Amino acid sequence: MRYKLLCCALVLLIATPFTASVLAQEFSPIIIKTGDPTPTVVRSGEPFKVTYRAMFFDTVIINEEEMQPSYIGLEEVEVINLEISPSERLYDDSLGYVNVKDFTYTFMIIKPEKKVYKIPPINFVWVEKKAGTLENEATEKEEPRKFLTDEVTVNYITTAVRPPKPQPLDVRDKMVFVSPVPAPDKLRLWAYSVLGVASLLALVVVYKFSGYSKVSKSQESVQVNDEVVDGETTVQIEPILLPKQARKKFLKELRKLRNEDQLASLEKKFRLLVRNLLLAECQGLVRNSMSENEIFAKLESLSENKKKAMKRRYGPILELARRLKKYGEEIDSETYSLNPGEEIDSLRLMALNLETGFLKRLWLHAQLRRKGQ
Repeated sequence: MRYKLLCCALVLLIATPFTASVLAQEFSPIIIKTGDPTPTVVRSGEPFKVTYRAMFFDTVIINEEEMQPSYIGLEEVEVINLEISPSERLYDDSLGYVNVKDFTYTFMIIKPEKKVYKIPPINFVWVEKKAGTLENEATEKEEPRKFLTDEVTVNYITTAVRPPKPQPLDVRDKMVFVSPVPAPDKLRLWAYSVLGVASLLALVVVYKFSGYSKVSKSQESVQVNDEVVDGETTVQIEPILLPKQARKKFLKELRKLRNEDQLASLEKKFRLLVRNLLLAECQGLVRNSMSENEIFAKLESLSENKKKAMKRRYGPILELARRLKKYGEEIDSETYSLNPGEEIDSLRLMALNLETGFLKRLWLHAQLRRKGQ
């Protein structure tokens, strides 16, 4: 019985160091799992990646600076890049809650030979952090430890990397044959376009016709030889024209009066021309039966809205009405004080300013200067 106890004690003493070493490795605070290379078969000049997953407790600090490619020296394989994923906290069946961080290395074979390459184990350098110790203190004071990874086998082929083959052209499905008859969508679009243009033209014609009808109605109220009696003076009234026609005729008649010498006859002709121009420009505001004083009073007392509607034409029109009033007063009193040349130039300038188009006004002014009139 005594010898049996001694044998058991001897067996326990011998087995204790081995058991302790096995338990120390099994319950290490850090474990590195080595992944497979991607891709497993490498061609000439083609890099490949290997991911090492580190699983460790809170008491472990991995020295990431020592894990950089510049600190790893291999003979037949070159380390190109390192990607470190953020730390995650996961649950493991054998270890419980641990911190997980992936270290993905990019390798390239620097001695191309058709054979099987093996990436030797890599040392993961870590430091144990004791309770109540800061990370900086643990890194400086504690002695660094290492954890060796597993070897990685890579198959190398010395063939050039070819680009992927292009997809065949699907000519049959995308071919468009020309048809002698347009598609229904195009015909429908053309029909709508023609309908829209026709409607627009119809609106323009109706608008123009309404404008001509208004002018014709106003002209019907004035006959060719109508007369307006103002005191002892009888004025011949011509049919009311459109504003553009009236301006053209006004400028033409003024050119004929350049050689007129008789002031009395000239002022009467000025009176008739200005009156006809005002009747054409102010249709709906000025009537044939109104005297010169009434025309001036009517235009001078217009409301602000009507003045804004006439825009820049209101100033020349009011000045023409003032001149018409002056002509009537001088004819009645038989006192003529105007200068024929200056009066003709002034009247022509006011008629030109009645043009609404900017380019038309510039052209008329250029024509006036070219002719020296």
